[in-house]
Amino acid sequence: MIRTTSSTQLTIAEFDWPFDTALDKHNRWVRLSAYIPWDALAESYYQGFAADRGRPMKAARLGIGAVIIKHKL
Repeated sequence: MIRTTSSTQLTIAEFDWPFDTALDKHNRWVRLSAYIPWDALAESYYQGFAADRGRPMKAARLGIGAVIIKHKL
């Protein structure tokens, strides 16, 4: 089952971090996320799944991001 969410992602400045620190804008993963076409990748990613059956899946950004990190490291 596919659950889609809004394609508008919070910026780093808008992200409400529960700790006293803020996310670093110069972090390599934060910078990389600005260059990735998340909506286009999510559209391709969701084509392989059934929308009306099965367990609800995780967000495409989470799955795609994990694969990118795996390949980079």
